[in-house]
Amino acid sequence: MSEQSPEGTLPSLDLLFENIRSPIGRDLKLNLKRLLEEGALTPAEGHAALLATATAVEHRPLALFARETLAKLGMPPEQIQEAAESAGLMGMLNVYYRFRHLIDNEEDYRTAGLRMTALARPALGKAPFEMLSFALSILNGCPSCIRSHEKVLREAAVSVEKIHDLARLASVVKGLQGLNVALSQISS
Repeated sequence: MSEQSPEGTLPSLDLLFENIRSPIGRDLKLNLKRLLEEGALTPAEGHAALLATATAVEHRPLALFARETLAKLGMPPEQIQEAAESAGLMGMLNVYYRFRHLIDNEEDYRTAGLRMTALARPALGKAPFEMLSFALSILNGCPSCIRSHEKVLREAAVSVEKIHDLARLASVVKGLQGLNVALSQISS
């Protein structure tokens, strides 16, 4: 992708989605573009959430686009890697806490017993990591995690507009995953 982006400029979503011509594909592309370029999230926040959620749904081109954009924005490599890896940590936690949320007797399973020390001091900082955790919890559909992370974000004075855009971004990435699957069926 970097070969297509002139030095010093950010990668282009238009190049990433140049072969998408269907009305659904255009809607998804325009929604993502609007969220990243005109939404409440800063470019670094939006692309970090894009990297985390694209990694979670295994949309490699989208994850590579986000990774390249974050590098061009000057985000340190360890923070970029943490954003990508947050998909793994939150995947584990969202599945476990969704299990606890769905059973009738949570008392029997009070202690998770799962290692999650990375949450204590994230390289990205607490609020940015919480933003990723929230977006991933939306994507992974864990009601108790969604509520918990939304509460922490509000207590950290993250605007409702940013929280809403994170939910929208996760939703659009899920849609793009489905589109990616549909397009790969045509090309095989």
